[in-house]
Amino acid sequence: MSEKYSNFKKWLDKEQFLLIIGKYDQILGPTSLYSSIDIKDEDFIRDLLRDSLNTTNKYVYLDYKKFYSQVCKIEVEDASARGGKQSYALIFLRDAELPVISTFIFQQIEELFRKIGTKRILTDDNAAFLDFFVKIHSMFMNKEYLVPLESFNVKIRGEVNTILGFCDLIIEQKTEISEGDFLNYIKMMRESAKEIENVLNNMFSPEGMK
Repeated sequence: MSEKYSNFKKWLDKEQFLLIIGKYDQILGPTSLYSSIDIKDEDFIRDLLRDSLNTTNKYVYLDYKKFYSQVCKIEVEDASARGGKQSYALIFLRDAELPVISTFIFQQIEELFRKIGTKRILTDDNAAFLDFFVKIHSMFMNKEYLVPLESFNVKIRGEVNTILGFCDLIIEQKTEISEGDFLNYIKMMRESAKEIENVLNNMFSPEGMK
């Protein structure tokens, strides 16, 4: 697997992820439709698609030691397919040092994929898949949705610690606490809670992703 990593490394050094779009063709089996780079190892692609699609889980994580893949599986209505649905897999290859993509982010990615439109998806429109990749890159990569959220974590932890601190004070003082102090503690805890709410709204609101 180290040889495969060497092939990907020059790309993973430049990008936060490599994208492969595949589907389970009822005649051909797991089939690659689009890749953000030219991956010449057909055996690896075939095995990756097989492992990604041959499971009932919607989200799949595959560990290759120096890199890993995360998969979001999407079913698209298709009257001509067995069961009336066609299964697609959005496969993200990432360096092992990078954090995993959250379920929330995958939900946003799936929404973008569905906006391609059923007809274009079912016709394996490569131009549409390329446009989809470009949108993911610009909307998520440029806004650092897929990179470590140190500043986000620090802000949240700081406000949570404030709330916990005032809770501890109230518990320790019990009946000794005055009504005025109690109300002040409640107000400060509320302010911290509002700060957390603001951080979450700014980070994850649909407006913030436009």
